[in-house]
Amino acid sequence: MSDAIVAVCPSCSQKYRVPRANIGLRARCKNCGQAFKILEEPPIDDETIFGWVTEDDPSSNSVLGGTGLFGQTFSEATQVPVRNRWVHPAPPNAPRVDFTGLDEHGAHFTFNPNDLRDRDLRCSFPHKCAQCLGRENLEVHLIIWPEKVPGRDAAMINETETRTHRKLEQLMAEHELNWFQSLDSIETMPAPFKEPFPYCICPHCSVIGAIRGRVHTDGVSELCELIIAHPSIALDFYRNNGGRNTAGYKKLLVASRQRRDNQWKSLAVGVRIKLGQWFKPKSGENFLGYYADRDFTQSDRGAAGVVLTDKRLVYKKYAALREYRLDQQGSLEIEATPSLANIDIHQDDLKVSTLATTPLAASSLARTLTSMNKAWKINVETRH
Repeated sequence: MSDAIVAVCPSCSQKYRVPRANIGLRARCKNCGQAFKILEEPPIDDETIFGWVTEDDPSSNSVLGGTGLFGQTFSEATQVPVRNRWVHPAPPNAPRVDFTGLDEHGAHFTFNPNDLRDRDLRCSFPHKCAQCLGRENLEVHLIIWPEKVPGRDAAMINETETRTHRKLEQLMAEHELNWFQSLDSIETMPAPFKEPFPYCICPHCSVIGAIRGRVHTDGVSELCELIIAHPSIALDFYRNNGGRNTAGYKKLLVASRQRRDNQWKSLAVGVRIKLGQWFKPKSGENFLGYYADRDFTQSDRGAAGVVLTDKRLVYKKYAALREYRLDQQGSLEIEATPSLANIDIHQDDLKVSTLATTPLAASSLARTLTSMNKAWKINVETRH
């Protein structure tokens, strides 16, 4: 398709293969509703680093033809409801935050505290779980600046950080595009640090370590710092704050891809620490996934569940710790409802283990195990 280019939505990164003749036209993203201009060339970072669009990639053709993508003129700042979702304001021409580095804790960004009064900055996190990138049943949490919490309230920092303020879907249903203005300030902190700065976590992930706020001072001036653990969330945050054409953005692109390609590193740091207390990889063994047990809270994610490698399945719950070899016959008995799945793990000479998880996690475990062509049987029973 030499007469086609790749257009990328600047808000949600949805990709479109479009005729070259449409360069310069205005378009509205079918995924998130953001209005944007078709670029002269596809962003070389997206095109070369990810290799997203190929001739045999069906997803790249998902919105071609008469989809209504083109044909109208929109304002850069247009905000429209699409499937009851918030559309981020158009990014500024220059970055409003500084990317200062990437380490084992995540991506680091700094900005002036007075910028917290800018609503566009505070609504720049994507509508994804900041830990697993999921989009379903998101819960709204607020960034806390510990250095600005009065001493008498210091003991409440953890409770305030981990408390769910509202369900995102409920906020949107009640307030539509005004949901952001409905968030309450954190009155225990002084202005401008009390301004609500929301991000999202799904019910199956822990908020601990996902996004952290810090305030640095040299005795004269102050500087806000955000540490965003997941590089893909940092990538969206930086893009929404005008960082798309910077060297830091390209570095985050690479980190985001590496995170997706490395299943172990795709887990939150806190989860990996808890898993390390009962799962020890063997020489030459490849980690394929972790499936949490729903009987445990978000903050205990990693303390129980199933780890799958290319050689074994390791189960942990309370005092039980069992290892099932994949080169021997075994079976998964899955009983699923729309909201819950129970998986019984069977293998000769071992006790049956039961994992309580989500239907999505059960499906992922079953698919991964099936793709390995091991001598395991998978039986599924669904109930409504």
